[in-house]
This record gives sequence, structure tokens and C-alpha cells, in this order.
Amino acid sequence: MALLFHFFGNTFRLLRIALAASVVVVLLTACGSEPDPRPESIEPAASTAIQPTALAPRSAQAPAPAAAPISRDQAARPVTEPTLAPAPTPLVIRPSPTRRPAATPAIETAASSDAGQVAGATAPDTGDGAAFLVGPDATWGDVYDALSEEEQTCIMGTMGEERLDQMTGRPFSLQDLGPESVPLLDCVSDDTARELFLADMAAQSGGLTEEQEGCLRTLLGNFSPSELAAASSGEPTPEGAMLMLSFGLGLVGCLPELAAQPPGGPPADTGSNDPGRLVQDPSLLWSFSTGGWVVTAPAVAEGVVYIGSDDHNLYALTADTGELLWSFATGDVIRSTPTVVDGRVFFGSNDNHVYALDAATGEELWRYDTGGWVQYSPAVGVGRVYFGASSEGDRRVHAIDAASGEVAWISAHPFPIGAEHTPTPIGDRLYAQGAEYGEFYALDAATGETAWQAEVGGYVESGPVMIDGVVYLTVINQAYAFNEMTGDVIWEVNTEEFLARDFPALVVNGVYYLSPSHKVYALDASTGEEIWSYESGMLSTAPVVADGVLYGASEDAEYIFALAADTGEELWTTPSEDFSSFSLAVADGILYGQLTEGYVFAADASNGEPVWQFQAGGFSDIRMYTVVDGVVYSAGPNNGVYAHGAP
Repeated sequence: MALLFHFFGNTFRLLRIALAASVVVVLLTACGSEPDPRPESIEPAASTAIQPTALAPRSAQAPAPAAAPISRDQAARPVTEPTLAPAPTPLVIRPSPTRRPAATPAIETAASSDAGQVAGATAPDTGDGAAFLVGPDATWGDVYDALSEEEQTCIMGTMGEERLDQMTGRPFSLQDLGPESVPLLDCVSDDTARELFLADMAAQSGGLTEEQEGCLRTLLGNFSPSELAAASSGEPTPEGAMLMLSFGLGLVGCLPELAAQPPGGPPADTGSNDPGRLVQDPSLLWSFSTGGWVVTAPAVAEGVVYIGSDDHNLYALTADTGELLWSFATGDVIRSTPTVVDGRVFFGSNDNHVYALDAATGEELWRYDTGGWVQYSPAVGVGRVYFGASSEGDRRVHAIDAASGEVAWISAHPFPIGAEHTPTPIGDRLYAQGAEYGEFYALDAATGETAWQAEVGGYVESGPVMIDGVVYLTVINQAYAFNEMTGDVIWEVNTEEFLARDFPALVVNGVYYLSPSHKVYALDASTGEEIWSYESGMLSTAPVVADGVLYGASEDAEYIFALAADTGEELWTTPSEDFSSFSLAVADGILYGQLTEGYVFAADASNGEPVWQFQAGGFSDIRMYTVVDGVVYSAGPNNGVYAHGAP
């Protein structure tokens, strides 16, 4: 529960940042109602003037950013003031008498109770557990006094009298929780925690209307506190990020005043030559609105854009105009980027199915029940679709005939359960991580039989690459080279750096680029010997190599950098104060990427000079854009799909 409240606090701070950054969110018109799966029109959305973020180049070889980056307040100012809710309404909260109540606690407005006027929190005897009314001057001591005797005993025993005294004197707020409050939250029930969260949201938003209260209660009822706590702790995963994103955006949907919507019209011309400011993006070609959040990258093939939405539909749009060609409804949200091969579209849904559709018409060809959410892009190769699914009480690799949907084979070894895991088909082999620590398999793609098995130093979280008969694999802070036919280790390198990231193997022109922690290493791909290394700071996304240049982004060092791929010489860096950069890509001399606060940006790849940016919204590090034939196709959790002309 402590982690849950830590997440609540972080979520609200993200929403406050979103307000400061003028995040444009298309809010649900009726909380809890199912959106229309098919848009009534395909009119382009009005373009929005976006204030620039901090991305400024500095000269090569400088030891630190020379240009002072724009602060967060300078980078994104709210264009309009939010519409505040009515005056604060005190809330009656009924915590449970035990840590696991049989019934959900009640929350009432003062008008619907007989509690009367309060300044803090009072606890009338209700017979079914204490009730307290949270007012503007309430302290954690008031909350403690209103809890049940069992809850108080748990808190006292866990915290001790001295720490409890320090805690109870503080004003009631979930925004300023410190370590001393963790035992308090651990000792109350999940239902009581939800009621406290509602009270805090009432205070933070200036009061809750009946409609807002009902919306928040519905939202909280749709999320498991334990799942939220797990998503807000430990190593980030795409599934956890999506869960946190959904919950955070749900808060915005329930409390519209958290998102100030700037006026429409063309982007303003900044007229500034200041290299510390990004130029507004004037290149919107079209936009398309779905009936739900869009939180994964579009797939583009043969002049068609394919994108899934939280309104349960997969959409096919013309790439040049954004016109709707067809849509296909599933039984749950779609957070799987489609894979388009040989005139078929393969994708997954949270209704536990992998689907195959005719790419031209949207007609369903087949579906397969995997027994769990499908949030990855299905792997397709050699006429087969590969994914993990339940079988004989375990999760194993399945090979499905791409044309008929019939099962070709099921592997013998277990496969990881995580929603982000998918096998990698290369040629006539299928490479699959194991469900056990240190297991890596090469399967015969035709039969599913194990061709060879390798022992590695950790869980395999990323896919391999195969070049000239050598399979390269990154496992946390280690690099491996295997013989493609036998699985024999040709060489291995362990940097022994911690904490380490597990980016996919990156091998270009005979060089293996490994970036586990605070350094980027260039290794000879034939021997594993180090060619050069660069002190980068912990990378926030996988590096990319294009035209002899390696591009990377470091979150803790707060900059984006470019290195000569053969020597490691620093070519340029660009400060990115208070932002994390993700999902870098290079196309036609332009470096693209995402910023944590919801921007897709473009910069000149030769010198780091910023070109433009677009605010798609969202707080996730999952890739939400695709660049094809000079057009940037992006998605945003404000229900939109966008096409922008590349610089």
C-alpha cells in the first residue's frame, strides 16, 4: 500500500506537470460510458500552439552543456487558466474496522451527513467502523484518531511512538508523504486507502462535484491497488507503464481542470533564433480521432496506417489523407502495434486474442485465444506467426500458420509470462528467451524442436541479431556471440556494471555497441575486444547508429549526444533538462525521439540543432511514432493519430 500511495503522489505530480506543459487531452464526455467505436467524421483536428521544451545544442568536446537549457516553466507555459471545480466540499470517509473489510467504505459530502461543521477530522460512532470528516485543517493525527483500534495498534507497533508523533503533526496530504508515513499506509485496508485518496483529490482539486466523485470512485474500482503498486516499483515494463498511463489519464478524465486546453489555430511563429528553443511544428498533414486512448506506434505499409485504440478497435487509414478505410472491433483495448506481412495484419488485444485480418478489407481471417493479454507485436516469419500462449499449464512458444490460423507446433520449454516478451524469427531459426534464469534457446522454425540451448548470465529480456552466421545477444551487462549452427560461445564480455539496462544487441559494420550502464562500449564483433568507450551516464533509451554516427540519450546526465561510431569521438551534445528521451530514430538526416512529457521532436542529425516538436501527450517511454517516406506518424493518449511532414 505504501508503494500505491507513492504512485498516487507521483501521478498527481505528473498531472501538475501536464498542466504546466499544456497537455491537450480529449476528455471522455461521459465517465464510465463506452465510447463510439467508429468516429462520425474524419475532420482534421485543429493544430495547437505548443510551447518549446529544452533542447539546445552545444559545441563538441565541451565537458558540460554550454547553452543554458530552458527551464520547465519557460519551456511550456499554460495557455489558458483551468476551470476550477466548485468550492471545497468536506468529505465523510468511513475506514474499515479491520484491514480486510467485507464492504467498501462510504464517502459522503457534508450535506449528506450529520457531521456538521468541522475543521479537521471527527469520528462519530457509526457502529460499523469509524467515520471522519476531512476538512481544510485536517492533520494525519486526525486521520489516525479516526481509524479503528486495530489499525491504530498496527501503526503504533510498526512506527513507534516517536515516529508516530512526528507523523501525526503533519497536515493531511498524500503529496508530501515521507518514509515515516509508510507504516501508516501499510496498516490500513485497500478500501480505506482509496477513500483517503478521494479526500486528497478533493483537497488538491478545490473540491469534488458529485459527478467527479462518482467518476473517481469508478476509476479506482477498476484498478487493483496491488497491481498499481507493482507497476510503480521495480524495473519498468511496457505493461506496467501502460497501467500507470491508463490510471494517470483516467484522473485527467475525471478531473478536467487538471488539463488546460490551448486554443486552436495554426502554431505560432516564435521568430526566435535562440538555439535553446525548438521551432513550433507547422507541418501537420492530417489528424484522426478515435474513441479511446492511442498509446502505441502506428504501423505503416503499402500506403495505409494501421493503429489500435483503447476503444477496442483497429483502424486502417490512408497514409496520405487520414481517411478511414475500415475498422475492426475486438473485445478489449488494443495496445499491440500491428505487424503487416503479405497482405495480412496481425495484432493482439487485451481480450486475450491474436488476430489476423485482410489488410485491404479488414475482414477477419482467424483469431487465436492466448489465455492472456497480448500487448506485443506478433512475430511473423517463414509463413508462421509466433507468440507465447498457455499450454499444458504453462506458457510456451506457439507457431500458428499465418494463412489458416492453425497450430503448427508448440515448443517444449517454458516461455516468459511478461506481456512484452516475444520470440525472434531469423531465417530458419526462432530465438526464444527462457522462463528460467539464464536460459536462451534456438528453435527450428519449422518444427519447434530445440536446435541448441545456451546458458547466459541473467534473464534474457531482449532479442538477438544474426550477422554472417553469428548470433549476438545482450543480457543485462553482458554481450555474447554464438555460432549460429551449434550455439557454441565465440566470445563473451561482462562489463560488471550495475545498475544495467538490457537493450537489444546493436551490431553495425563489424562493431558491437554495448551500453549497459554509464558507458557506451564499442567492441570488435569478431573478437569482443574493446575498441573504445564513452562515459555517457545511464542511457534512457537504446542507442542507434546511422551514417557512421551513434546517437544516445542519458536521463541522469540530461543530454542527447552524437559520437563518431568508429572512434567514439564526441561530435555534439544537446542538453535536455528535466526530461528523459526515448525511442530514438534517424531518417534522411533527421534525428527523432520522444520526451517524457509527451513530445515527439526532430533535430538535425549532423549538429543537434532542433527543428520542430509536436506535443502528442502521455507519460510513457513506449514508442508512439513511426517515420515512413518523409512523414512522421504519431499517436497520443488524447485519442488522436497524427501525420506530420518530416523536415
